[in-house]
Amino acid sequence: MGPVRRSRAQRHVGEGSLLHADIFGLMALQYLILVARTTLLDQDMVEDAAARLGMQVQRNGPNVASLTSGGRVPINVDNGHVIIVGDLFDRFGSGPSLDKLETSLGASVLADPMGTLLTRFWGAYLAIWKDGDVITVMRDPSGLLPCCYTVHERYVAFASDPRTLLGLTRARPSIDWGGIPRLLYADDLAQARTGLMDVSDLLAGSVARIDANGCKQAICWSPWQFASREEEATSQTHVDRLGCAVEQCTRGWSSSFSKVLLAASGGLDSSIVASCLDPKIDRECITMATADPRGDETAYARELCTSLSLRLSCYNYHLEDANVLRSAVAHLPRPGARAPMIAYDAAIKRHVEHMGTDLFLTGAGGDNVFYLTHSVRPVVDRFLAEGMSSGLFHTIRDIAKITETGLLEVVAQALRFSRRRGGIYEWRYDGSLLHADCLAEMKRNCPDHPWLAAPNDALPGKAGHIAMITRAQQYLHGYDRRLPFTSVAPLLSQPVVEAALRIPTWIACQGGIDRSAARRAFETRIPANILRRRTKGGPDAFAIQILRSNMELVRDRLLAGRLAGNGIVDVVAVEAALMPERLARDANYVRLLLLLDTEAWIDGWLSADVCAPKRIGVALN
Repeated sequence: MGPVRRSRAQRHVGEGSLLHADIFGLMALQYLILVARTTLLDQDMVEDAAARLGMQVQRNGPNVASLTSGGRVPINVDNGHVIIVGDLFDRFGSGPSLDKLETSLGASVLADPMGTLLTRFWGAYLAIWKDGDVITVMRDPSGLLPCCYTVHERYVAFASDPRTLLGLTRARPSIDWGGIPRLLYADDLAQARTGLMDVSDLLAGSVARIDANGCKQAICWSPWQFASREEEATSQTHVDRLGCAVEQCTRGWSSSFSKVLLAASGGLDSSIVASCLDPKIDRECITMATADPRGDETAYARELCTSLSLRLSCYNYHLEDANVLRSAVAHLPRPGARAPMIAYDAAIKRHVEHMGTDLFLTGAGGDNVFYLTHSVRPVVDRFLAEGMSSGLFHTIRDIAKITETGLLEVVAQALRFSRRRGGIYEWRYDGSLLHADCLAEMKRNCPDHPWLAAPNDALPGKAGHIAMITRAQQYLHGYDRRLPFTSVAPLLSQPVVEAALRIPTWIACQGGIDRSAARRAFETRIPANILRRRTKGGPDAFAIQILRSNMELVRDRLLAGRLAGNGIVDVVAVEAALMPERLARDANYVRLLLLLDTEAWIDGWLSADVCAPKRIGVALN
């Protein structure tokens, strides 16, 4: 007898408009976990929270209570000694997520929760267990299930979103004005500190240990465990492992739901995901295009869908959808989006309202996981691993081809890289447009991430690869979990990341092709035109259009807004960046859109009614 799997019928969406469906039952999983610090949990408080938040109490024990939305029942091992909230998959299978564990596996989890879950399973989950006087909460390494928390005098609360945390206590949201500049200075680095006071993020692959003294966060999974130089495997072995992991995870996710919508950008990563979808389910794709031909990938998306017999819906970005007064990540405890995302999301939501879906998949993170690089780091890695060898020359030639640079220039760049001082990887912070005082404070106390702590014998290319994977964590959870679908980036699933980490950087660029291992793994399943692509369009022209068409409002927001009023941005520098001739120069517009979204994010939280009903429709504002 094996693990018991969840039937797709348990998440069936149904046909037609979701306006007539049970929206609450279709939402992405929302949860609340309450953990007592000293005394027992107040059972009345738990029941009251469930009633106010529209959740069901799944367990109401003396030390731990779990509440979930939509009737989603956690996996309880040994009557709740270990609780697993979210989606858990068998590492040695390819079926849907599990409802419960077979007896022997349950015993293994009970004996060693952390070790067994990290090596025998994967998914998007939170696990809770008690060990003596300490209660441990673990977030899986993928980070695909969001988790933020707040520490109170008598308990610690963990939740899928900050609205749930604040709704628990009915506290008014308060902005962490010290956290905001850190998020802007390292806007693509996942951090435990958020932009809301008393709300922290539990980082992916980390545990929170709760006792009478409080709550301490520590790493429990490190990408460096899988970046060892010791394993010797052929290039083809690495390719096969990566292909199997991608197929297993994509099939697992898609088979756990009844109707899947995939964002097909026309690029390699989303095409790989499309080729792995479970053919037994209802599948369709969606693509977005700008009026500028450089942002129109429709032809590639159509070729992909034709080859895989998938339905395709094509939509355009509309300027009226890009509301600069609203943040695209208003539901998160941190800012960090751009206005084009709002227009993109609007099209997705309209499509879902009309056609219905319960799983939205993307190829997000593929560039990071598959290691798209134009650096000489693979050359340095191969020299450090093998010394002078014929293989080293092959890698020099590969990088020269990828970067369209001469062989001697690649060698010179590699030598300069090898001689530079400092660590093997230095995170690139962005202090542009920040006030000098704010910037000085950031430089004194730089944000960091535990995955960036490289061992002494680490290879610089692999350090760069891990930094890219770390960066991908910051861009998860773009959709409010109150919407009637679950959004997943399957390429960030734990088995895929671990398989990719094992691949030497020089194999990832073998043959002078970026993401070479991923391309080889799926070369027989993806149209040749897509497989050979080296560049891809995006909504850059649309992003600049948003700024230019709203310039008066943008100037007012950025020059006299809350960031300026709190001494976070350099008003003179911002005004200069807003000059028409500078908007598109050096990607200034990207930074300006981030500041604009941050202003909207702050306004959204300061005016938020956290006690509002949790049941909403697709037209979420």
